[in-house]
Amino acid sequence: MRIKEDIPILGKVNVNFLELSAKLYKHFIDIKEIDRQKNTAHLGLISHAFKNSNHSRFDYLILQCVISDLIENSYKGTSNAQGSITINGTKQNGNDIIKTWILLSNFGHCKNTIGDEKTLLLHCIQNKTFKRKLINSIKDIRLKKWSEEVINNFDYVNFHHIISFIRIYKTFTRRVSRQDELIKLYKLLILPEEENKVIANPIQISQLKNIYYILRDISIISLDSRNSSLPFNLDILSTVLSLDSFEQKYQNRRISVILEPLISILCDNLYLNVKSQTHQRSYEINASKKIDPNVIKSIDIALSDGLYDPTECNLEHFLRIQLNKKNMVFEKISRATQQILTVKNGIEGVNASIDLNPFTDERVIDFYIENNFNIKYFSSFIYNIGEITIRQIIGTASNEFNKTKKINEIIDSNLNVLPITEAQKKDFKKPIQEHISSNIKKALLNKNLPIFKNILWSVLRYHLDKEYHFDIENHSFEKYDYFGVKVAGLNPLKENLDKAIISEKDIDRKHELNQQKKSAYRKFDGTVLICLSRIKIYNYSLAPSKRPVTDIDGVVLKFNDKELILELHESKNTAKPEKDAIKDINSKLLKTIDKKIKGIKIKKVPSYGAKIYIRHKK
Repeated sequence: MRIKEDIPILGKVNVNFLELSAKLYKHFIDIKEIDRQKNTAHLGLISHAFKNSNHSRFDYLILQCVISDLIENSYKGTSNAQGSITINGTKQNGNDIIKTWILLSNFGHCKNTIGDEKTLLLHCIQNKTFKRKLINSIKDIRLKKWSEEVINNFDYVNFHHIISFIRIYKTFTRRVSRQDELIKLYKLLILPEEENKVIANPIQISQLKNIYYILRDISIISLDSRNSSLPFNLDILSTVLSLDSFEQKYQNRRISVILEPLISILCDNLYLNVKSQTHQRSYEINASKKIDPNVIKSIDIALSDGLYDPTECNLEHFLRIQLNKKNMVFEKISRATQQILTVKNGIEGVNASIDLNPFTDERVIDFYIENNFNIKYFSSFIYNIGEITIRQIIGTASNEFNKTKKINEIIDSNLNVLPITEAQKKDFKKPIQEHISSNIKKALLNKNLPIFKNILWSVLRYHLDKEYHFDIENHSFEKYDYFGVKVAGLNPLKENLDKAIISEKDIDRKHELNQQKKSAYRKFDGTVLICLSRIKIYNYSLAPSKRPVTDIDGVVLKFNDKELILELHESKNTAKPEKDAIKDINSKLLKTIDKKIKGIKIKKVPSYGAKIYIRHKK
């Protein structure tokens, strides 16, 4: 079977479907699956967050098939050839098997792809009855187990395969032999090669799967990078023709060393982009309320129309935290999700989500404010975020202690064989333990300080009018850090502030830092964050010469379970510092505060200047 199509990047192309894939493609035409995929955005909700990312799932399917043909025609008779494979005693063309896998894999993707699939997976985790019914829709015992593992591991990227299994059983209801044929082919793709050795040769399966994943990655990078305005793309033809140069099995070299970093960039800048994640979480919340108890009905709706309106987004992004999964209290994503959702404890109108870049093991935790958020909950919202963050400090500490555990065991085992006293052993270990403790403290600060910087920045952004933009005046501080924090036993705040005051040569800036010191050192039972750099505020809607509006000489943020205090400092090294600072605040800084912020006070700081004082009570 030969078809002609017009797709992005390559234009007019011809695709040959052979025996197995031809039968399946014809069936797709009969049940209007091809039409469905032509009207399904490959990137799902992301195509609404990024309007130019609108290529279809059918474009992606055909591109994969074209690349499969390119590889087949370029590498016949080589180690990268698709060749043939014997399945249950019948010889099959490798290219035909790969195209069948492509068709089957795309069969389970919903209208809004990850939007619907992740929502259904979340519902399975929250509703055991729905999960049981979903699993029971799959006849094959091994695929039941595989599907349960996908759900339990919150592996939403592979959830579409589960939908494909169910669709195979549904669409071939009275053709059991056809069901069995396709299910066996599917098992070759998703299960370990050794489990399929009774069906086909594991080495041949491995070779075909390797080619399948290569062409899938090439297709993803080519389409998603080109249609998302990212500053790179992949030349398909040169990549395919260079395959032999990278796929050198004897040297254990794979083309994945080239492709995986590019997919990682796509993860960070497209799939995990703040806009994408905000649309995703909003969709999950709205769509979860529409899921029907009938599993098949819910899947049918998700496939045909989607579970909810993808253009509607009821969330505003507030804060992103990034952490390696090993520095989190819970590595398991389902447990970690439950933990970050504690941000909702005792308050309304907020939400959170967590996701992962699988290539870097970097987790992104996002916090959101709903459209109906009441500012009276703001203090509790930040406190809850702080508590979640403190737990991640504990996770970092646990990870660092585990790293040093082996070192201590080696030292102890070697000291025990030496003819020395316990006191001598203690003296020997003391400098080593001090060095280890110092390294652990550095790790705690280096891996968690960026989180608190982002909290301070997000709180400041929330209080300023949206028409204004802001940034620190100087990004390079050679002698001191421009940020300080006191939290959970960590207190580099005093050290940083004292070092800044001592090393600062500018008399006016030293005056400003001393004003911050008065506030930062005042006793407070909770978290204290300070920014030691001036912050410039701009209005980019004005002519370039008029864009700078004012600056903030220092920011102090304090919060605990009872209140949140934000101070914006204005210092004046003049004869009348309080009067001059208040005048400057009233004429410039005050107008940048968002109208939703109530109870703003302007307080004098004797001998230094004044400050805007905003207090949110619980």
